[in-house]
Amino acid sequence: MAKLKRAKVYEMVAFEVRTVVVEHLKRILLAFVLVISFGVAGFMILEHMTFLEAIYCTVTTVATVGYGDLVPVTPEGRIFTIFLIITGVGMTYYVLSFAIGLVVEGHLKNILGRRGMQRQIEAMNNHIIVCGAGRVGENVIDRLRYEQECFVVVETDVQIYDKLLQEKIPIIQGDATLDEVLLAAGIKRAKGVITTLSHDADNVYVTLTAKSFNPAVSIVARAERFEAEEKLRRAGATTVIFPSVMGGRQMVSAMTRPVIMDFVENVFYNQELHLDIAEIKVEKGSVLVGQTLAESGIKSRYNSIVVAIKRQEKMLTNPEAGEILVEDDIMVVLGHRSALADIIKLAANGK
Repeated sequence: MAKLKRAKVYEMVAFEVRTVVVEHLKRILLAFVLVISFGVAGFMILEHMTFLEAIYCTVTTVATVGYGDLVPVTPEGRIFTIFLIITGVGMTYYVLSFAIGLVVEGHLKNILGRRGMQRQIEAMNNHIIVCGAGRVGENVIDRLRYEQECFVVVETDVQIYDKLLQEKIPIIQGDATLDEVLLAAGIKRAKGVITTLSHDADNVYVTLTAKSFNPAVSIVARAERFEAEEKLRRAGATTVIFPSVMGGRQMVSAMTRPVIMDFVENVFYNQELHLDIAEIKVEKGSVLVGQTLAESGIKSRYNSIVVAIKRQEKMLTNPEAGEILVEDDIMVVLGHRSALADIIKLAANGK
């Protein structure tokens, strides 16, 4: 059963390439059978050869290796042999052209590459599924690559699919609203879904489908109309983003508060800076549990700032130095990336 499922998934992922190759192979096999059958029948009728002799002459003729002790003796047989040689050489040229095209054009490489990519996707766990690689999805993919997150893309457009495939980005060509496509992307093992499709209805459908397979998955959904937000949240979306609204807010901020906007842009999007912001969860058993922010050394030792603490459903902004950290607190920390990595380790296991 598992093998059948993997075969079905692979067929879906590489359908168009597989179809081309299979059709060519069918044509080659059919042409080969017809030529051999035609040659055997012709030699047996015109030259009165036995079946074995006819096969021998046909194969040597098609292979253009010449004859040994068996040669056509009648005028009809020789004319037939000339025709058979032309047909056989033509078929051989067709086979060679297909084989060269398979290598030169990259069909074989694509097939093997897609098989390897499908195995990579099947091995993914706790990953993110990006539905749609258009204008918004492209930026999502770039950021996920920068964050070094494990993710797989689902896209219907052939050109975008080929482009991302060449960049070795894990991708599946298909409609993200279909059950089998999300299953192929590993929805049952995924930690999150980012759906950036251009139509709100499609994003609602993806959200519903994803939640039906994995109720614990987090979903960030794109919306174009305000009335779509309620539908997306009812469908199970964790967060709803309006790209047009966010773009408008950023444009106004760039005009009215340019310094703040530059700072935010540098922290979040400037890859040349080492400054970053991170969500750090205080795990059970961490040495941070029971310590105040001052005692934790986050400021003094790691030169980082705790901007906010999310405690259950409450958000503590600009917490004081005497604030005591408890288990499952989620700290929003601003600092250098190397320091943030150390704080993450400290919050996770206390070492």
